[in-house]
Amino acid sequence: MTAVLAPTCALTRDELVMLAAAYSELLAAARASVAAAALGEPDPLVYVREHLAEHGQVPPAGARPVVLLAQAAVPSTHRTGVA
Repeated sequence: MTAVLAPTCALTRDELVMLAAAYSELLAAARASVAAAALGEPDPLVYVREHLAEHGQVPPAGARPVVLLAQAAVPSTHRTGVA
């Protein structure tokens, strides 16, 4: 028998809508970059780079991709002020 654990903090509808919109924007930037690369555009990563810059997420100079992937973490579902 498998136990199902209830989440300690559920997201509100508005938070889910915002999360879905952010995911959609990032996915669109990634898809645009792949399409630009397929077309041979000179800087296909411009779409992803600009999206990351808008959110203060451009990696520092010299960052190693494997380290960035290892640092990926699931955002906390804990919200301040929620009982």
